[in-house]
Amino acid sequence: MALKNTIDTDIIEARLNTWLAAKLDDVDNIAVANLVIPQSAGMSNETVLFDVEMTKGGEQVTERLVARVAPSGEGVFPTYDLGKEAKVLQALGQHTAVPVPRVLFFEDDPAVFGSPFVVMERVDGEVPSDDPPFTAGGWVLDLSPEERSLMWDNSIKAIAAIHNADWHSIGLIGLDPAPGGDHLGAQLDYWRNFFTWAAAGEPNPTIEYAFGWLADNKPTEPGTAVLNWGDARVGNIIFGADHSAAAVLDWEMTTIAAPELDLGWWFFLERHHTEGIGMPMPTGLPSRQETVARYQQLTGHTVENLDYYEVFAGLRLSVIMVRAAHMMIDAGFLPPDAPMALSNPASQLLAKLLDQPAPVGQTTTFIGNR
Repeated sequence: MALKNTIDTDIIEARLNTWLAAKLDDVDNIAVANLVIPQSAGMSNETVLFDVEMTKGGEQVTERLVARVAPSGEGVFPTYDLGKEAKVLQALGQHTAVPVPRVLFFEDDPAVFGSPFVVMERVDGEVPSDDPPFTAGGWVLDLSPEERSLMWDNSIKAIAAIHNADWHSIGLIGLDPAPGGDHLGAQLDYWRNFFTWAAAGEPNPTIEYAFGWLADNKPTEPGTAVLNWGDARVGNIIFGADHSAAAVLDWEMTTIAAPELDLGWWFFLERHHTEGIGMPMPTGLPSRQETVARYQQLTGHTVENLDYYEVFAGLRLSVIMVRAAHMMIDAGFLPPDAPMALSNPASQLLAKLLDQPAPVGQTTTFIGNR
């Protein structure tokens, strides 16, 4: 879900009916039904679930679809490019074994939702919750250790499949932010600009120190450049009843970069959902060393500079939290003096990784407030 829902379901149903009637061929009696907006999802793009009932070839058919809708105003990220996300999903779906939803349409006309959107086939399954985190309760903890181990292994297989994709040959060369150049440098520049925009002039000692540390310790070798998922975490995977990865979701941070960019994010988010909120790692999950070994087995890539990329992940999530804090205060979900921009589980962990003083302020006030 977005931070604050602005979608009127009754109005959208009528607009979708008209829009789909122009998009779908050889069907009659189109009717959108059961339109809902999930409440346990991310904080950026809006997710809208709906059914489309229609007559096709003389038979009544129901298609279960999902629309991913960009923010109609400013969002968590400085810019959104759902067309890019749709292109990545289509390329992976057509040319690789990466489990992704099938894209039906991309629409950049804001007439339906007020902003661009992508329509995809809905994938059945369950998604680990972020709010509250799956480590604090929910269906993941109801699994046996063996089932959780299988679930995590299938997650690493999905990441490996993304990184093994030949992004040149499947039409994703345009995704490269630094053709033949410094992919890490391009990422550092992007996140520095993101922070400048998100902070709006407010100082943040932990993040500012981290930028300096990352510049001073930047790996000298450019390394391998692969397709990165961007938001590589278990909460962005739909799992089937057999604990397989049925679909990999949320591609707004996708890019071409070192594979460690995704791996650092994966490990930092694991740390965030355990150590960061005072919850133990659920039993049955592999250790960091076991995960790295399994990834290397699946890809043939020797993982390097992982500690560096985990610090970078901590900085990136901390920057996102700065922006989210401002949005939550503006929306009235937090008081104006809430310390979330400075002190949150991400920034606390980032400071710890860098042996810096812990940011001052309560770190959990935002959980459950959106």
